[in-house]
Amino acid sequence: MWDNRMSNGSPETVRTAVKSGGASLLLMAALVLCCPDCRRRKEQPMTESDDLLNIRPLRRRLKEGKEALGMWLGITDPLAVEAIAADCDLDWVLLDMEHGGAGWDDLKMVMLGWKWSDVPLFIRPPSHDQKFLMAALDLGVSGFVVPFVNSPEDARRVAEACRYPPKGIRGSAPRRVSRHYTRTEEYKASADDDVFVMVQIEHRNAVECVEEIADVPGIDALFIGPGDLSYSYGLPFQFDHPTNVAAVQKVVDTGRAKGLPVAMAVDSTPEEVLQRIEQGIQLVTVGLDWMFMRNAIKEQTAAVRALV
Repeated sequence: MWDNRMSNGSPETVRTAVKSGGASLLLMAALVLCCPDCRRRKEQPMTESDDLLNIRPLRRRLKEGKEALGMWLGITDPLAVEAIAADCDLDWVLLDMEHGGAGWDDLKMVMLGWKWSDVPLFIRPPSHDQKFLMAALDLGVSGFVVPFVNSPEDARRVAEACRYPPKGIRGSAPRRVSRHYTRTEEYKASADDDVFVMVQIEHRNAVECVEEIADVPGIDALFIGPGDLSYSYGLPFQFDHPTNVAAVQKVVDTGRAKGLPVAMAVDSTPEEVLQRIEQGIQLVTVGLDWMFMRNAIKEQTAAVRALV
């Protein structure tokens, strides 16, 4: 409990409180000295640059029919992530926890590095386990790209894990995401609307029932996984095969008919990204952080070598 002796936050008051109250007040004293405006923050009105609400500009952009450019995060060092977050000119980013090797500790580091960015941070979890989704939301992620959602029931389980009762089953303990309970009421008032849930359509079974998946309340976008989808048809990476082309188009058409944005990992040339946008895919990834870093190193090195 906050001690009234610490209420004015001055160094002398803090020292007096610690001396009289003992070591139990030491941590709070350090917090006050290191962050003198920590109590004022909870009194300030929330804005869309606040990371509790940072999904709203993306939702508005999609509603206006605009494209939203994203990038995969593979580098999890917080200082490197912070450098990307400082001025990345992206609409969203995605940390891959299914294939990228990132775990819980990596997610925490990424969250620290991304703290000062108002760009939504999504994760692709290793599965659609409800407990995993709920725990990630409590850390403060903006939403998910959930893999292998192959049925309406899969989609319902995902959606209900991301919403509080009565819409869902999410447990109530939003410690970090509510600024350690300093803004709990503000957070809970909009939490159900300020999470963005994309489900991956990456198997032929999902394509067959994509209309029913799209009808599930709480699903915000359909994310096409072209690689695994092509495998499910026995046509791995034959993206120009008529069967694969038709499957992708069916998802795009379903999204358009149901009023849901469609997403896809493109990670190729700008020309292909443009082609997918013109096809009707609004959320597209344009590459991976480590790929950009490697290419930039090679390009700069080649340019210098050409001069010497």
